[in-house]
Amino acid sequence: MGRAINPLRTLTRPALLRMRRARGRALAAAVALDQRETGWISVIMPTKDVVGYVDESLRSVLSQGYWQVEVVVVDDASTDGTRERVGAWERRDSRVRVLDVDVSDPNAARNFALRRTTGEFLAFLDGDDVLLAGAYRDLVASIRRTGSDFAVAGYERRVGRRTRPAAFWIGEAHATHLERTTLAEHPAIMVNAVQWTKVYRRDFWDRAELRFPEGGHFQDQVVSAEAYSRASAFDVLTRRAVAWRIRQDGSSMTQQTVVPRQIADRFSTSIRALEVLRRDAGPEVERRRLIQFLSNDIAIAASRLPDMGGDAFDALRSGLERLAPPIDRREVWDEVPAESKVLYALILAGDEVRARAYIEQGGLDLLRHRLVGIGGAAFVALPFWGDADAAVELDRFRAAPRELRAFVDEIGVDSVRALHDPARNGRREVARAVRDEPLPDETLPDEPLPDDSRSGRARDEALVD
Repeated sequence: MGRAINPLRTLTRPALLRMRRARGRALAAAVALDQRETGWISVIMPTKDVVGYVDESLRSVLSQGYWQVEVVVVDDASTDGTRERVGAWERRDSRVRVLDVDVSDPNAARNFALRRTTGEFLAFLDGDDVLLAGAYRDLVASIRRTGSDFAVAGYERRVGRRTRPAAFWIGEAHATHLERTTLAEHPAIMVNAVQWTKVYRRDFWDRAELRFPEGGHFQDQVVSAEAYSRASAFDVLTRRAVAWRIRQDGSSMTQQTVVPRQIADRFSTSIRALEVLRRDAGPEVERRRLIQFLSNDIAIAASRLPDMGGDAFDALRSGLERLAPPIDRREVWDEVPAESKVLYALILAGDEVRARAYIEQGGLDLLRHRLVGIGGAAFVALPFWGDADAAVELDRFRAAPRELRAFVDEIGVDSVRALHDPARNGRREVARAVRDEPLPDETLPDEPLPDDSRSGRARDEALVD
């Protein structure tokens, strides 16, 4: 006899998802609304003018194998038909509930919904993003197994129909599955500051007194800082949970990175997050997060300088004046990429002409430039290297560990180490890399880094929420 055929294997993916939605809808219908607590996830979804995306977003949640979901859609006075679409979902599936607000603020909308949810677990999803299959199953299973306060997964980016990995620092933060870890043990996870990759225990959320600051943008940064630092333990999953949509028309508020108000908000929320971390987790965690901001988030903002007007440049300079520590804080700056340090120096000096020229001359394309060894330290000969008129301090050109790893990945460890020659003094240069002493093992990769870690091209992988 032939092997029995599993009928589910013959279904197309859309048909299977329809079956899952129908099953979840039927199972939920048998549970009274006031009994949807234990085992249920309250998913808060703020929407405003996302008619082209919200059906896919809701479908992705309601098609999960984990069917116990209460999707609370908070529509913020949409004018494009979004409200009618989510209303249709509410009429056909009791797991969807629609609330109406007129606040022009997704964070205020989230807070409004928080007071009206009952699930044992809490999650967030934006109305234009997509939850990946099995995400809630795996996140909930993890915190049930470990007893942690929340679990966090990675994410990917969706541009049109194409899917791409998130920035390399997200992949690094999720490279290893961790259970019941803490911020002191795994500070790298702070780069994942968005809310829609996490599932919380609701009792932890309330006990930690978490809520979204209202007004402005990038407020996920503050809430994540509070959650990470106040949790007794959290789990880190290696899988991805969400496809974050990058709108090709740039209409998402957090994609408008050359607007002065957006730039100012980015710095304000970064500074507030650092204050939270210093108070709740200590100065070492705060230092690690400051390095991450200067290496990643703020570097992304500064890289958009060619598209900025004068007011945006002023907002960028003002923000750096508030955030950037003095150059003699070597414990911070030595770990920030030189390609960003030099650009920051020009911006802080108010030298807009040279700052723009620096980007035009490839200052953010690391491997176009050579390494220079001086007194046992490695520097990158970026634009305005040795330019007395530009007056950029030498320490701004000092290579960070991740830049050294990028050079090693390009030409090999032996080539980098070969230039160690204690008998020679002064300056030494090569086409690609130089080092006056052996590189510490921890700076060298065990395997090639992903392509987007090799130069400033990674800056389009903005972590903007």
